[in-house]
Amino acid sequence: MGMLASGLPLPFVGRVAFLAGTAPDSTHVIVALSMSNSALSFTREADDRFRANYTVAITLTRGTETIARSQAREEVIVSAFRETTRSDETLIFQEILDAPPGDHDITVVIRDEGSQRSVQQQSSIRVPRFERGSVSVPLPIVEVYPRASRDSLPSLIVNPRATVVFGRDTIIPVYIEQYDSSGAPLRLDVRNETGRVLWSDTLTIPRRGDISTRVVAVPLSRIGIGVAELSVAPEGQQAIATSGVFVGFGEDLPVATFENMLRYLRYFATPVRLERMRNAAEEQRPAEWAAFVRETDAQPETPEHEDLRAYFGRLVRANTRFRDESSLGWQSDRGRVYLVLGEPDQIIEPRENFERNRQQVWEYRALNAQLVFYDQSGTGRWRLTPNSNVRFETEARRRLK
Repeated sequence: MGMLASGLPLPFVGRVAFLAGTAPDSTHVIVALSMSNSALSFTREADDRFRANYTVAITLTRGTETIARSQAREEVIVSAFRETTRSDETLIFQEILDAPPGDHDITVVIRDEGSQRSVQQQSSIRVPRFERGSVSVPLPIVEVYPRASRDSLPSLIVNPRATVVFGRDTIIPVYIEQYDSSGAPLRLDVRNETGRVLWSDTLTIPRRGDISTRVVAVPLSRIGIGVAELSVAPEGQQAIATSGVFVGFGEDLPVATFENMLRYLRYFATPVRLERMRNAAEEQRPAEWAAFVRETDAQPETPEHEDLRAYFGRLVRANTRFRDESSLGWQSDRGRVYLVLGEPDQIIEPRENFERNRQQVWEYRALNAQLVFYDQSGTGRWRLTPNSNVRFETEARRRLK
């Protein structure tokens, strides 16, 4: 999606956006970064608050010339320890720099002051020139106060990840600016990855001084799961500005398609529930997913679906722990048992490695069950014995929601 991103040791996701400056030879470069509290090192203070500090340095260069640079030190204070472990998009950092149109390099350095861990990401960007009639890229936002002229600084918070949650959110708010426009309507299209138009609307953008601005509520029910492209163009012409958004199931469910989600849920929900969602028309899928989450949540008074979060946590760990086998980790026999039953109370390992017909026993005391795996070839491909497989499938069906 053309975004800045980094994993460990300091995960973040970022987006670079552009709006017109005071003149065509000056463009506002908006750098928005997203991190979670869990990425930072917090220290406890005397009043039982927790504090973390981080710095962000952003540099725009063209060749050996530094075009613009900023550095900021930020402070995060939370009132409970559980807030320090949040893994969702809790922090948004944003900076606006001015640069001339053209090709530039951007470098972003983030450092956690508590641990001195840092990450650096560099990317090439093309800063556009906004002349008469130009249109900005459709920009996913958290909030915005539309400005009345190019002379004023943009007042908005960008959605750095351009993400929305399927079944929870109903719209994607998108901000568009047009400069010294003639008032002719524009067309906003939403396309999937194959280029199919999922939703389209004709927009009349109200003029405010030398800027025309509008916030468009793109209906999530028309998009579905995965990456979608937003494009804007004058009626009857090709797109002149595009950007991407991602519709997912939330931070704890890193799944890119509706079909993948249904496949992963085979040990969580009954076949009847899954088939009902599978047969739903695309426009009905958000409502079906919302109903599924509501009906299977054992603690609806909390903001999270604890069972789903724990289930997908086990799925991710199963993929890591059992990835050396022939299938995906969670689809292997040991992965399936771990996904459904969790960590065994005891694992009885074979005495010798790589011997044929060796056995491994997983003991679940609360179930009064011992599940036996065997490795017939001695190559690490563990299979449940027939009797253990029957015992596991019985327990798995009993737990379906």
